[in-house]
Amino acid sequence: MVVLRVYRGIADHFPMRVSEWLMLWPTIGMGLAFKLQPDMFLASPSFAQVAYWADQPTWAAIVLACAIVRLLALVVNGTFHAFRFSPHFRAAASLVGVLFWAQYCLGFVMTAIYSGGAWSAVVAYSSFVILELVNVSRSVHDVRRVREA
Repeated sequence: MVVLRVYRGIADHFPMRVSEWLMLWPTIGMGLAFKLQPDMFLASPSFAQVAYWADQPTWAAIVLACAIVRLLALVVNGTFHAFRFSPHFRAAASLVGVLFWAQYCLGFVMTAIYSGGAWSAVVAYSSFVILELVNVSRSVHDVRRVREA
């Protein structure tokens, strides 16, 4: 019965949360890429700045933690109506996503400016930052709606 309830909660809210669900893919994918390709930072000079800030296992742990928080927030959202803080949880998960992708993107920006790194990563990862900002905005709107109810 709990599985059906979780399924209904996810299915009922999926159209409104599609961008949050989509952001699970790059988050989980990047975490797994860090784990499965331990020499990724050595493959391109564009990783120089992010490698300076932290090693790959640390980045993997951070991004996978972001993915877990996001997944939990989306599963709880709308599934358990007594838990009125699910929009808060989603907003926090989206904000964590903004912080991660912004920091990661900043590393590529700095490498592109100061070391001749590729700008393509800046374009791609800044798109994730923008999408996460949209997710924060939507979640905060839901927080306000819950507060007014």
